[in-house]
Amino acid sequence: MTKLIPIEIEGQKLVQLSQLTIDQANDLRSWLPSDGLKKVHLHGVELQDCLSFETYEYWFKTNHVLSKAYETILDF
Repeated sequence: MTKLIPIEIEGQKLVQLSQLTIDQANDLRSWLPSDGLKKVHLHGVELQDCLSFETYEYWFKTNHVLSKAYETILDF
């Protein structure tokens, strides 16, 4: 799995769940607490599926790097 690059909005580093594959987004969503996603406004558009890059990075390291999860063709 390739690690996402954060976007910076109002000084916060964020990632969007929609940038992940469906399987990865579902895995991350199930790992997050119910209030883990944020709504952020950017240039008049509401991004509804954002989370802090720090949270994403922790999830990435603990669930994909340390567990040595294997990628499938669907992850590309």
